[in-house]
Amino acid sequence: ILMVWLCRLSRREWWIAMPVSFVLGGAIGNLIDRMRFGLVTDFIDFHIGNWHYATFNVADSFVCVGAVWLIVRLFYESITGKS
Repeated sequence: ILMVWLCRLSRREWWIAMPVSFVLGGAIGNLIDRMRFGLVTDFIDFHIGNWHYATFNVADSFVCVGAVWLIVRLFYESITGKS
């Protein structure tokens, strides 16, 4: 679905194409790891005091950043009517 959406976007809609590409690239990166190694290696691990944040990898970061960027962008467009 994301690939079709990305292909249908015009060059003027790069503010939508970028976050969609981030999500798609991160998902494909995790899929390649899963198919090649049988698992996705997470290597970024945060601890702040006794608090532990989820472990993740670069592909997970791209999925999260892309998803938040896309949600913010679509929310902005729905409020302002601008694209």
